[in-house]
Amino acid sequence: MQQPKIIKKEELLIAGVTGDGSKTREIWEEFEKLYKTICLKNKVSDYGYEVRIDKENQCICHVGVCVSESEVDSAFTVLKLPASTYAAFEVHVARGYDSENAAMDAWLEANKERYKERRIDGHLYVVEYYDERFHGDSEDSIMEIWVPVEEIQ
Repeated sequence: MQQPKIIKKEELLIAGVTGDGSKTREIWEEFEKLYKTICLKNKVSDYGYEVRIDKENQCICHVGVCVSESEVDSAFTVLKLPASTYAAFEVHVARGYDSENAAMDAWLEANKERYKERRIDGHLYVVEYYDERFHGDSEDSIMEIWVPVEEIQ
């Protein structure tokens, strides 16, 4: 079983586009079109984020980039994620984006005495992170899935 890295992140402000989680490709395409035409002056980097929030039998998806403040062009929506600890799992894209789901579930189960999943507004969520290791569907492409966790006292 893959052991995740435990990482801590400050509050994240992700400027992007929100939509139905079953239409992820379309959401990314809409974001990329906006991103190419409207300058985000306060972007932190070009690294991509995809936040998936489970809400009452529906998945909400928000894709975008991190910005340093929430003042951005109104074409973008800013999602604020609280400062958190994450269990970060590396995903080799060539094996499929779902290839680590069983490992994540197994790790959460094996560590349930120590960690519980953190929620946002009462809903479970995960963050997909795309940095310089991501090269689309190529054989060596890697992204990360961050599961927000909090230690049980």
